[in-house]
Order: sequence, then C-alpha cells, then structure tokens
Amino acid sequence: MNQPIRMFPRALIFAAAMVLIVTVSAPGHTFISEGHGWGGAGVANLHHEAPTAAGWWGPVVHGGLVINLSDFWRVGIDAGAGHHFQREDDGETIGPHSVVSTGLEARYALDIVTYVPYIGLGVGIHPLGPPSNTMPQGELATFRATIGLDYRHSREWSFGAAAQLHTPMTQPADFPHYSTLRVHVGYHFRRF
Repeated sequence: MNQPIRMFPRALIFAAAMVLIVTVSAPGHTFISEGHGWGGAGVANLHHEAPTAAGWWGPVVHGGLVINLSDFWRVGIDAGAGHHFQREDDGETIGPHSVVSTGLEARYALDIVTYVPYIGLGVGIHPLGPPSNTMPQGELATFRATIGLDYRHSREWSFGAAAQLHTPMTQPADFPHYSTLRVHVGYHFRRF
C-alpha cells in the first residue's frame, strides 16, 4: 500500500512538468481564448481480473474541461466512473468492481478544422481504482494515453469519440490494465 503513496508525488511532478512544457512551448501569438466542457458515456475494460480473453466490460461515464493554450496545445482535466458487474467464472464469483478516476492531461490537436484528431498523455488518480498484479485492491495512480476525434458541428457544439489506455505507476509494464472507449458531446465557450 505504501508504493502508490510514494508514487503520488512523482505523478504530481510529472503532471506539473507536462503543463509547464506545453505552456512554454506554445507560441504566444497563437493563443486563443476558447475552451470546452464535455460529457459522455461508453464502456470500460478491466483487464487484470478479466475471466476471458475478451475482458471484463462495463459501462462508464466521463466528463471534463479542456482549455486551449494555443491552436494545437490543450490542457484537460476530467473525471469518470465505471462499473463492472458481478460475473461467474468456473463456479467462482468475480466482482462487482467499480472504478472512479480523475485525470490531468496535456493534449496535442493534429488539426484544427472541422474534424479535430488529438492525442494526449496524462496521469490519473483513482480513489476506487482498477486492480493490478501488485495492487489487487486497486491502483491509486496511473499513467494514461488518449487518442480521440472531435467533430466541430457549430461554434458552440462538438461531438467526438476517444479511447484511453491506463497503466499502473507501480508496474508500468502491466499495460494496459484498464481501458475505456467513449462517445461525448462538448460545449465550447469563450474564456474572455
């Protein structure tokens, strides 16, 4: 249990460094005053305790806030909750298991027209986390990678889809130990 607690300061340092790098590397003349809030739903796969090769799927809801630092760089914060229902595997009862997470992420948009593909790297903190080999009660902190696509329907609204892969900070080689697929809707706003 002490390992995730020791990893927490490293996760905060990593997140702060990402935000600093993104802020410093973004050219000042391209700053735009826009952000967006989003919410969505999807499915999540709990890989570690999956009774079959197909995994242990369950519903998940997510929401978040993204602030544009420049035309291409963004910083996002989000929260999500998933639930994996009780299952039977060879007469053994597995679960149920819930996963709650919050995350901080640096995003890079690959294009800024109607369709906006993006990639992101971040850290996640899990008050109720997905189990792993080293932490069967649930991981507290994870690294994560995101790939997504947003469709800018109008000035105020966008629709999109994203996939996230998580790996535990206690054992990064256990990749992925949790993954999510979601669709979402976003409302865009002007910061000033």
